[in-house]
Amino acid sequence: KPDEQFQLAFDLLRSQKFDQAKKTLKEFIVNNPDNKLSGSAHYWLGEIHLLKKDYREAALVFAEGYQKYPSSIKAPENLYKLAEALSKIDKKNEACNTLEKFLKEYIDHKLVVKINSKISELECK
Repeated sequence: KPDEQFQLAFDLLRSQKFDQAKKTLKEFIVNNPDNKLSGSAHYWLGEIHLLKKDYREAALVFAEGYQKYPSSIKAPENLYKLAEALSKIDKKNEACNTLEKFLKEYIDHKLVVKINSKISELECK
């Protein structure tokens, strides 16, 4: 069952069993492309890549999670973390554009303060 598989991945994450969690999240995404939790699965998979400093892969996962699941509860976080991953791989312009996009789409989101400080930090135009 999809919800049980997602819960298993989440439990593995909490136990810091990142390789197993990564495998379970990937399987969940492949097996449940239309599940409402797939956007969240992308978010957590991206987080594992960030933890492992695999920024390129993290950027790909966050971008896919945002593009495929724009109405997911984690869509704003996917966008924010995409910008973070892009900034780590010296894609400053793309990171800045992503942050600007966030501000246009989620003007009232709780992450706006973080977004604005990231924009300052990156010295976006």
